Amino acid sequence: MLLKRLQDRGAVLVDGLVDSRVTSLLPESERRLFTDPIKLKDVIDVAALRRQLCTAQSSIGQAPRATKGGNGTKRIRLRLLVPGYELADAARLANDLAHSTSAELAERGEFTPPSRPLNEWWADDPTECYWMEITNRPDVGSNLIAPRLDGSGSEYWSYSLVTALRPGDIVLHWHKELNTTPSIVGYSRAAVGPFDDQIVWEARGTYGRQRTATASPRPAWRYELTDYTPFSSSIGQEDLRPMEEQFRRVKDELEARISGPLYFPFVFSDNRPIRTSQAYLVKVPAALFKLMVPLTEIAYVALKPRLAGSKNSPSEPRSNHGAGYIADPILRKSIEEYSVRCAMDYYAGYDIADVGAIESYDLVATKGDEEIHIEVKGSIGTADTVELTSNEVAHARVARTDLVVIDQITWERLPDGTIRAYGGRRRRWTSWQPDEHDLRPTRYRYRLPN
Repeated sequence: MLLKRLQDRGAVLVDGLVDSRVTSLLPESERRLFTDPIKLKDVIDVAALRRQLCTAQSSIGQAPRATKGGNGTKRIRLRLLVPGYELADAARLANDLAHSTSAELAERGEFTPPSRPLNEWWADDPTECYWMEITNRPDVGSNLIAPRLDGSGSEYWSYSLVTALRPGDIVLHWHKELNTTPSIVGYSRAAVGPFDDQIVWEARGTYGRQRTATASPRPAWRYELTDYTPFSSSIGQEDLRPMEEQFRRVKDELEARISGPLYFPFVFSDNRPIRTSQAYLVKVPAALFKLMVPLTEIAYVALKPRLAGSKNSPSEPRSNHGAGYIADPILRKSIEEYSVRCAMDYYAGYDIADVGAIESYDLVATKGDEEIHIEVKGSIGTADTVELTSNEVAHARVARTDLVVIDQITWERLPDGTIRAYGGRRRRWTSWQPDEHDLRPTRYRYRLPN
């Protein structure tokens, strides 16, 4: 568990020593567990690493004439490099390691919906897909995260809105400090969520997740974001104030046809200029979005809203019924590469080549005269169907082919923007030939008439 939590933080094991009472008088060179630093982010199987460390320590400090295997569970001392932590931060690191990580919470798939219903006036309109985060967090664009309860112990609509996003929604980021003056600095897309998580939420309103040794984590909601894109020129209050009358008209028109709160991003007053709402997450109406963001900045953002009805089920926040297309190219590539690595585990003792770039299948495993072609499919949801190309179907019918499916994969976006995938359910069908009865057309190529 500790190794996994260190892995989530990008830690490097610089040195490892057996540090038991018996070995404490030995020189470090005689009680070392490994010779080269271990970058945990490159470790695929943390459990296997733990076993290697246990095996390495079993013979250290053992009596010269011992006939039995040594103790593989001695006390050990690990020396670490952990991004974001200095030598003086040991107590803070210890406190952080004592609590469940986002990855662990996501792997369990837990989500506790708000007890108070939101006024989801946008639910049936796929063009109403815009939001705005108001923050000063340093890792803008990585996710949305807010406590489930405010300081008084009650649910607050702005925090609960984190649970209302849908995959593909657009999130603007209003940052209070990034560009000297408060402004909209960029946008992201909603990727997957919501999940239960934990956060240290400071009273002064910071939205980062930096913790101190005395801070206590609180239950939170989290929604993963992707494709953070900074605007070429930030959009500040001075840019928006000339449009105040237009903003007011948008709000008035919505209030005329919608009952209940709008969760509007701006507050109006007769005594002072327009200002942002005192909130964390707010709903941006489509009409307001088009006024706020120049067309040069929304060529990609606004022209292709995601389909209606794609909101995740509260009870199964990441589940679907097939290994469908993942829009985020970085996430898609990471899931594909992870699935291929998992598939290789089935073929110990074979020579394996990755041929996905040149063949219709992904791997070829050979042992002597035996050759197996392997089709691999990966999914972050629960897959009871997979997408097959006509070439994949045709090839499986004429060559010895195995189908390997890795679904329910857990993933987390690391601070450097890369994806770490792990876990998942692994299934294999050997000598697989797709039966016509089990195939369903999902698209056609139509020849136009003369």
